[in-house]
Amino acid sequence: MADPGARFGFDFVTTLVGSGLTLLVSAGILRYGSRFQWTTTELYAIGGGGLLVIGLLFGIVLAAAGLK
Repeated sequence: MADPGARFGFDFVTTLVGSGLTLLVSAGILRYGSRFQWTTTELYAIGGGGLLVIGLLFGIVLAAAGLK
């Protein structure tokens, strides 16, 4: 759900950056996934979990600083 107080540009840029980062992780997994001991599915799960943790930590830091 969109934040009614946020400017459209910020939400739009955030979506593009998130999508771009996801595509880069996906491309990296497809290109270099065979070099790891894990399956492609496991690498996607690790990448998604890592992005989730980074996003949660960043959100907590912003909330603690009073920026969100």
